[in-house]
Amino acid sequence: MKKENFSKILLTVFLLLFQLSFSTAQEKVKVVLLGTYHFNNPGNDMVKQKDRNILSQKNQEDLDHVTSLISASAYKPDQIFVESYFSQKNQLNAHYQLYLNNKYNLFTDTVKNARMKRYYSEGETFQLGFRLAKKVKHKELYPIDSLLEMRFDILLKEVNANPELKKEFEQINKSLSDNCLDGDNLSDVFLCLNEKAKLDNNLGFYITFANKMMRGKEYFGANLVTDWYKRNLIMYANIQNQLKPDTKTIFVLVGTGHAAIFRTFFEMDKKFELVDLTEIFN
Repeated sequence: MKKENFSKILLTVFLLLFQLSFSTAQEKVKVVLLGTYHFNNPGNDMVKQKDRNILSQKNQEDLDHVTSLISASAYKPDQIFVESYFSQKNQLNAHYQLYLNNKYNLFTDTVKNARMKRYYSEGETFQLGFRLAKKVKHKELYPIDSLLEMRFDILLKEVNANPELKKEFEQINKSLSDNCLDGDNLSDVFLCLNEKAKLDNNLGFYITFANKMMRGKEYFGANLVTDWYKRNLIMYANIQNQLKPDTKTIFVLVGTGHAAIFRTFFEMDKKFELVDLTEIFN
């Protein structure tokens, strides 16, 4: 083989390898973002949802179906991120180890506070997050939530003291829930809650309604919205900083309020690509 031809072949191989390496480096991480109502219905959220007993046989079967759809899809996650406190990661995964060994009740049986017992027994992190993680054989989950205090109580006090504001708030509240929890199965519920229009309405609540709230010259509404964005940015940073180099797909399980703003973060971040939930649940 002539030296000139051999050099051309080497150059071609080099260029192909470079292109392949560049393409791999630029591959976006797929994101299955699932906004949900809080299964244990603690009543903390501004938007009040009706209670749908997650422990019923029907809902337990639905959870098995939903997690099976996710684990069997083209978007089986490499990492699962949940709305639990980032500072309590070790505790979360200690509970998950009990769950893996069918001993989770050894923890929940010790919880005396009824509200917290319901949280640990019925919350989506444990009912859906743990279930999915076990199905895909993960050793741990990744918590992202922040302990930043949110003063929704101040806003509610102002709302309840003003009939016009209360009427406007109730209309917004109704449009956000919109009977999604009446769906025949959890797949339908999740698709309903994560419709773009509903997530937009959820995000719009903070800009259109909460942000304008004032008491004299005090911008407590704008301060609340600032704290809300700060909390979500911290949560998003906890995703970014726990992302493994070889991860190709992530599953993010958060309340719909967080999902509404996370969607905009993921859309702006060139590292990620959102997955349409209809590709999984339809």
